[in-house]
Amino acid sequence: MKCLAVNTATKVLSIALVDGDKVLHLFETPEMRDQGNVLLSHIQNGLAQHKISFTDLDLLAVVTGPGSFTGIRLGLATMRGIALAADKPLIGMSSFDMFAAHTPDAANIVAVESWREELYFALLDSTGAPRIEYMNETPGIFSQRAQQFIPANQKIIISGDAKKSVAPLLEQAALAEKDNNAIDVARLAIQKFKSGATFEKPLPFYLREADVTISSKIARTLKD
Repeated sequence: MKCLAVNTATKVLSIALVDGDKVLHLFETPEMRDQGNVLLSHIQNGLAQHKISFTDLDLLAVVTGPGSFTGIRLGLATMRGIALAADKPLIGMSSFDMFAAHTPDAANIVAVESWREELYFALLDSTGAPRIEYMNETPGIFSQRAQQFIPANQKIIISGDAKKSVAPLLEQAALAEKDNNAIDVARLAIQKFKSGATFEKPLPFYLREADVTISSKIARTLKD
């Protein structure tokens, strides 16, 4: 099963083409301001290297966030367009799904960059199920909150693109050795698709409100 997966939500943009257990293509680059102008061309280049067209794909996957507001919208718009044009199923995966480190008998703190003092956090058990609600908090506040839900003798793994911001606050924790990317998203999507699980149209997962302010003139107009 051929799956094209894209992550534009976090610090590293990644595009992966996976065929079953085989990785055909991986492109990665630091998140950039002009990625909207180059994303589709990078996707097309990857497919062209293997003489694969959009219609040859079986499945598409995209990271829905949380992360960069612009990146989330870009990835969703691009992959929705491809899915519509090629008539292919599209599965959405959260940044937490992508970065999750499933380690037996360990709690997993997933820290995702927000480019602000607060980070996006998840606390997952060894099966990947959330122990507390996903949240947008400072590392200090979250680390104190998380420890209330982790047994004193349990191992802690910190994963995600902001994991190094949390590590100094949890001396007993270990950093995940692997930085997951679009390859992991593709494999998760293939598993979900093959399982027969239902999935809805991917929607953006922001976890906090957008930093948008309405001018006083527009506000008066809306009020009137």
